[in-house]
Amino acid sequence: MMHMSEQIRRMHQQFPAFEVVFNGGWHVVWEGPLRPLARTYWVRVNAVEPRQIDNLRVLGTCGAQVTLVAPELELTSDFAPGESTPHLYWSQNTPTKSRLCLFDPATDEWTRNMALADTIIPWTIDWLASYEGWRATGIWTGGGRHPVVAK
Repeated sequence: MMHMSEQIRRMHQQFPAFEVVFNGGWHVVWEGPLRPLARTYWVRVNAVEPRQIDNLRVLGTCGAQVTLVAPELELTSDFAPGESTPHLYWSQNTPTKSRLCLFDPATDEWTRNMALADTIIPWTIDWLASYEGWRATGIWTGGGRHPVVAK
């Protein structure tokens, strides 16, 4: 497993505009800008290492969770009437803060041995490019399996 100190170092090397906004040692949150095509987006990356306290295993998140901070996530496209933005893990309380679906956890596309800067951030850039395309055309070009999550 890649420790958070190494994740922080790699992120700083490859994406120096990303800042650590919270560092709890085993729980780290970064925020920073990404510009896939036409717009610049501010994203939040939330990563947690699994921990064990006495005999109780405290599980972290499935990889890293990425949300769009600004501009606010738009949930529909004029070019895809009746459809919602694909590849999201919907937040019932705040849909515009839904997590981005960047990889399929069922296929081990991402493991905790991988650097976030080498995987999660480039996948976020790809997701945002697909999102821009979907908003403009109604066609999702990012591929992948949509998560089955109730809205």
